[in-house]
This record gives sequence, C-alpha cells and structure tokens, in this order.
Amino acid sequence: MQGILSRLEKDGKTSILCFGIDPVLEKIPLEGAIEDRIEDFFYPIIDRLKKENLIRTIKPNYAFFAQYGFEGLFALERLIERYRNELFIILDVKRGDIGKTSEAYAKEVFDFWQAHACTVSPYMGFDSVQPFLDKGFVYLLARTSNKGAGDFQELELKDGKKLYEKVVEKAMEWKTGIVVGATSDDILKICEKTKAQLPMLIPGIGAQGGDLEMVLKAIKPNPFIHRINVSSSLAYAYEKRQAKDFVQASFEEAKGINEKIKALLA
Repeated sequence: MQGILSRLEKDGKTSILCFGIDPVLEKIPLEGAIEDRIEDFFYPIIDRLKKENLIRTIKPNYAFFAQYGFEGLFALERLIERYRNELFIILDVKRGDIGKTSEAYAKEVFDFWQAHACTVSPYMGFDSVQPFLDKGFVYLLARTSNKGAGDFQELELKDGKKLYEKVVEKAMEWKTGIVVGATSDDILKICEKTKAQLPMLIPGIGAQGGDLEMVLKAIKPNPFIHRINVSSSLAYAYEKRQAKDFVQASFEEAKGINEKIKALLA
C-alpha cells in the first residue's frame, strides 16, 4: 500500500481530480463504429486534460463499455493500454464474490485489463476481497453516492455503529482505499475517524449534486491521497455550455473544478 500512497500523493499534488470515463453513445456527437466514436471522443479530452495537468487519474466504468458488447470492450482495452503508463487507472468494476470467483475477477482486472486499482464490494467478507489485494490496490464500497445507499449502508448494528463504519474499519485493517460519496456528510465522520489517512475515491460531484466544499473540508488535513471523481458533467460539458467544441468545453469544466479545489484547500 505504501507504494500506492506515494504515487497517489505525488500525482495528487498536481491534481486530485479523477476523470470518470462513462461512454454514452447518445451523448457522443460523432459518427462511425462504436469503438471509433468512443476513442475519438474521449482520447482528445483526456490528452488535453493530461497536457494541462488537470488530471492524473482516470476511472473507466466497466459497465459503460460492456453495454456495447465486444466493440465497447475493445475500446476499453485500447484506452487502458494507451494511458496506463501515463495515468493512474482505477477500473470501476464493483466486483466481489466467493474466493475462487474473486480470484478469476482479480485476474481479469489486474492481469488482463492491467488496471492499477479497482472498486470492490466488501459485503461477502475478506475472502472475497483478498484476491484483489494480492494483485493490486482496492477501493472498497463504503458510503456510496447513490440515493439508495442508506438502505443498507446506514443500518445501525448492535454496537451502535453503522454498517458503512464497519467497512471503513475493515478497510483500515486490510489497508485498502474506500469509495465515499460527496452526497452525504458522512464523509466528515469518516475523515475524522481515519484522520483522512485512508485513500478515498469520492464520486458524486457534478451531475449528482455533491458538496465539493464539504468534501474538501473533510480531506483538508491530508488532501493529496484522495481522488474526487467527476464523470458525465465533465465528459459531456459541451451540453451544459452549449458548445460545439467538446474538448474545449471539458477543458474549461476541468479547469474550473481544479481552481475551486485549489482555492478551497489554500
């Protein structure tokens, strides 16, 4: 874990913004084969943001590629191959199953896709998580950003703690990162407990309406190991800005977020 922490901290001093790659063909204003449209849309955006030091991490969401069958998966393979030596790649797969199945999933994530990290559901216990830990870095789903997160994650246990708090404790014990949404003030409680020393992947800023100021207040004691993920509102910024140049629109959106982050962390 120490090597990952060092890399996260080093990259984070450039930018803690993580670009979530969620292809939606209906939003991509290009024609052609599926893989070409995905690549011709996302590559120029990533290249521009990388060149301008606005991102050091990307998070491809497996499902958004897999929904387009083999063409989508070929696009995912080429995207990871193109950027894995330049950017930190978190493959958002949300896996987690009995031991042998998790071993197979872990091989897929780290041997086949060659990602640097992935997201894992911890709810089947340590034997479902260990195969991923043996091969790479893991972000456990702790307090997610979706509306239904409270159905289970907020349940109070016999000792008075909530279920997500137990996940955080296990993450500290197992030396993993955690996924914590920007849509709940639970992030403040988590950072107080962990002293912000546990790497967090923080979705929910942007289209989900997460509170960036609250997030930065929470992580301020140790900001650079964390990643604030923005996906659709960054990728498809051209829609909100009513712009024809989708690369420039995403650049302006990312620049604005980075400027807010730096101002609030100052």
